[in-house]
Amino acid sequence: MQPQRKILRTQTAGNLGESMMDSEVVPSSLVELGPILRVANEVEPINPRVAYLCRFYAFEKAHRLDPTSSGRGVRQFKTALLQRLERETEMTLATRKGSDEGEMKSFYQHYYRKYIEALQNAADKADRARLTKAYQTAAVLFEVLKAVNLTVAIEVDDEVMLPALIAVLNTKLCSCVPDALLLVVFLMMR
Repeated sequence: MQPQRKILRTQTAGNLGESMMDSEVVPSSLVELGPILRVANEVEPINPRVAYLCRFYAFEKAHRLDPTSSGRGVRQFKTALLQRLERETEMTLATRKGSDEGEMKSFYQHYYRKYIEALQNAADKADRARLTKAYQTAAVLFEVLKAVNLTVAIEVDDEVMLPALIAVLNTKLCSCVPDALLLVVFLMMR
């Protein structure tokens, strides 16, 4: 019989850096961050700065949800996320075109045109499933866009707001509501 070795904390923690950023590894008290981090991972190959802004927003939201980091695994999660943000700051700033606000707005509009408008007239179920996922992604991107604009006190303009409203409502309803109906709702809200 071999003597038992003491298991160190570092052996059980694993690599907190990259693996902790998966939306599946979010602590249960921060479950709301899962979709934001999923979108960050999804858009990173296309636009690393937008992915960074999504992760930064997730970090801010994590701090609002659990400011004392008292939830199970929250302190480690926030530390790993902060370390990743620190590593990516300079690299993503170099790829930024203009301001963060402009970058988010431009990417959101590009995403909406490429994925949502292109799939809206799809007839088969596979395209409908992709459209639902695209609506969910667009809703998260819009949430991050609003947060970025809030930090510099810029209002989101109508050309961005209407497609965002359509995306959010379609995500919530899980069906495709006619755009004309959403336009009426949007105009009534103003």
